[in-house]
Amino acid sequence: MYAGDKLKRKKDGNGVLELIFYISFLLVSLYLLLILLSPLFIQSDNRVVLGLGAVSYLLNVLMCHQLPERSLELFGQYMPICSRDTGLVAGVFFACLLSFRSSRLPHILKSSALAILSVIPIGIDGMMQLLGFWESTDPIRLATGLISGFFISYYAVNVFLGEPRLSRRALRWTWVFLPLLLAILAASVYVGSTYQTKSEIISKTKTINNAMDIKVYYIAPRAFSSSIPRDPYLSGYDDTVLGDAVKIGDSRHPYGVWVAVISNASKNEGRYIFASGSGENYFYDARSGELIGEFRH
Repeated sequence: MYAGDKLKRKKDGNGVLELIFYISFLLVSLYLLLILLSPLFIQSDNRVVLGLGAVSYLLNVLMCHQLPERSLELFGQYMPICSRDTGLVAGVFFACLLSFRSSRLPHILKSSALAILSVIPIGIDGMMQLLGFWESTDPIRLATGLISGFFISYYAVNVFLGEPRLSRRALRWTWVFLPLLLAILAASVYVGSTYQTKSEIISKTKTINNAMDIKVYYIAPRAFSSSIPRDPYLSGYDDTVLGDAVKIGDSRHPYGVWVAVISNASKNEGRYIFASGSGENYFYDARSGELIGEFRH
């Protein structure tokens, strides 16, 4: 009887851990999907889709410095989190995914030593950059984040749960995501109705400068308000947009800004993220559409 009770408690404990695992895995999956699609969504003329992208950029103010010069570019727009954080999230996702086949993978992947060692590359790269010895690159940031996120998460899943099994009991709890999804949808509808679209910014800019080629970018709230002016490596960039953002960036634009760029620079001129050389940059508050800065170079 005692042995049976002990076995039952163990199964119940594993059931709770499996539930936590599935909820965590689904949250990470949704989060990764959202940050990957946010650069596309923020450029949409559909208000709800635009709002979904904007909500992602706003929420990630708490997660990351959001510097465009340290972020990956997708769909012609920079992601709402930096490349290192993107690697960390992707590493957690792949660790959870591969845990379903952990019995078929090399046992060394579950090693605590690997989990500990995986932190060293990200620590060295981050510390050396912090101390000013070098500026890291996006591929290095992405790789170090991916390695650390994967091995720590893979080790944790295997220690606390082992190989997870897809069970009906766990699937029945997916309804808990419904309130979260409804909240995100409601926020997207509200935020999208208050934001300026990329097309509207192009139209505003054409009333000032009827240039044929106008490139429009969204600069995330934290990047514009504080992170860009504090980037110690910014002086090494031949970028007019980043330089202009230093002059006008402040906390009075908590929803980020749109910048319309008219530049004659070629892609091989200097080191830059948005534009360099001669041209004009127009900055607009992302919500009100107010022109907050106009620069000619």
